[in-house]
Amino acid sequence: MRTMQAETRGFGRDLEQSAAAITQLAEIDEITRITSTMIARIRDSEVRLAEATAETETLRAKLVEALDSARRDVLTGLPNRRAFEEAFAARDLAAGPHCLAVCDIDRFKHVNDVHGHGVGDRVLTAIGQAMATECAPHLVVRHGGEEFAVLLGGLNLSEAAKLLDSVRAIVAAKRFRNRDTDMPLGIVTFSAGITAIHPEETAETAFSRADRLLYTAKAAGRDRVCAG
Repeated sequence: MRTMQAETRGFGRDLEQSAAAITQLAEIDEITRITSTMIARIRDSEVRLAEATAETETLRAKLVEALDSARRDVLTGLPNRRAFEEAFAARDLAAGPHCLAVCDIDRFKHVNDVHGHGVGDRVLTAIGQAMATECAPHLVVRHGGEEFAVLLGGLNLSEAAKLLDSVRAIVAAKRFRNRDTDMPLGIVTFSAGITAIHPEETAETAFSRADRLLYTAKAAGRDRVCAG
């Protein structure tokens, strides 16, 4: 594009010189030659500009794809921790209250130990996708391991806890099977801690409080939502 800009400036000077020459020429052949040269250069510039525009659009699309990949968990396809941190920082405080939930699959190590990590990965993905579907349009991310974070906007703590508990019940009602052996996996559940986000607090502070509530839910017997 810089090269084309330089050529355009040069072309403008050439046009001025050609216009001056035309006024001094009587020979029609010379006028035709100058006109043909200008037309050829215009067409060449149009082609090169179209090629540069197409290349720019391709690069822009690749950049968008790269940015999306950097914010998406490879295994589950869900947004990742980076996406959560950006969404937390960008939340609209004027749009109503926000809540944060930290969720963890119960006894997930047992699934991996008994059925293998491949089955565990599929269970993790299925539960993450189910949570994302049932919590929509709120943001569900894989925060790490078998842990998910949910950023809920426009709901107070009681409303957010009720929504999350309904999602917990839906997941608990699913019956997973090992598709390779057709062996049932039994009931797979998750526990969650959920808290209201204070307007000026950091993501780390809110997450830490929700995480403590998660451990309270685990200690109380798992497969439950603890709000506070």
